[in-house]
Formats: sequence, structure tokens, C-alpha cells
Amino acid sequence: MHSIEVHLTKAVRVFLRFLFLLALVPLAELWLLIELTKRTSLGWTIALVLFTGMLGMSLVRWQGIKALQQIQQQVASGQSPSLAIIAGVLVLVAGAFLLTPGILTDTAGFLLLIPQLRMSIARYAQKRLIGSAVNGIKGSVWVSSFSTGFPNTASTNQGDVSERPGVQVIDPNQPKLKP
Repeated sequence: MHSIEVHLTKAVRVFLRFLFLLALVPLAELWLLIELTKRTSLGWTIALVLFTGMLGMSLVRWQGIKALQQIQQQVASGQSPSLAIIAGVLVLVAGAFLLTPGILTDTAGFLLLIPQLRMSIARYAQKRLIGSAVNGIKGSVWVSSFSTGFPNTASTNQGDVSERPGVQVIDPNQPKLKP
């Protein structure tokens, strides 16, 4: 029961933060756009919003195509495309930011389109996702390894076990096995 309460309070905190940002960001954007209009003109503000939206969408399209090609290349070569997938999702997030009119969201969107920064964020997100998955495992751990990357799916001989992964179940509550 205690673990359920801990998860609920954590979920409530995350929801409240999201709700706060959902209210705060549009207000900040509106204030910045009003200030920009006061300092320039309504025409320049509208032109800036439209220009950043069009430029951003063309950059998102270009970066998205590159991300998709990278994912396909990694899958074809037998590598894990997880980092490229996360980077591709960040390109989609950048697109959403750039479609939203405003200075803060456009800045965040353009920052996510910088490949080095995007890959740094993707690596951080990947570590967080792996860490939460590993910490969430209670009980046994399954360890699998392939000598050649992905198993050979072209093999029709079900009796051939050379292409099957070696699996070892490790129970953290049991003493270590000797090799």
C-alpha cells in the first residue's frame, strides 16, 4: 500500500507541474508578444511569427527526414536505433514548438533543431529511460546476447539453435552462480 501512495503522490506532483507550465507558458508568450508589438509594430510581430513558423517547419522536415534515414540505416545494420528514435521524437517536439506562435516556444524549437544539443538531450533521456526501466525491475532479470546482432530471420530450420539467443535467468535473491 505504501508503494502505491508514493507513486500517486509522485504522479500528482508531475501533473501539478504540467498544469502550472500549461498556464504559465501561454501567459509568458502573450506578454512577450505584446512587448514586441509595443517596441516594433503589429505588422513586424506577425511577420516574425509567420517567418519563424515557415523557417522552422522547413528545418523540421529536413531534420525529420535525416532522423528517419538514420533509424533505417541503424536497423539495417543490426544496431539499436533507440537513440535515433529519441532524437526523432525531439524533432517532432521541435516542430510542435515551432507551430505554436510565440518567442519562447520558437526559441525552444530552434534549439532542439541543433543536432549536437538534440543528441545530448537524447542521450540524457535514453539514460533516464534505461535507469527507470532497470530500477523498476523487481525479481528476475533476463540476459540475452546474440553473436551476430539480430537473429537470422531468414533461417527456416527451427531445429538450428546456433542462431537463437542464449538466455540466463538471474535471481537477485540467490547467491551468484560460479561460471
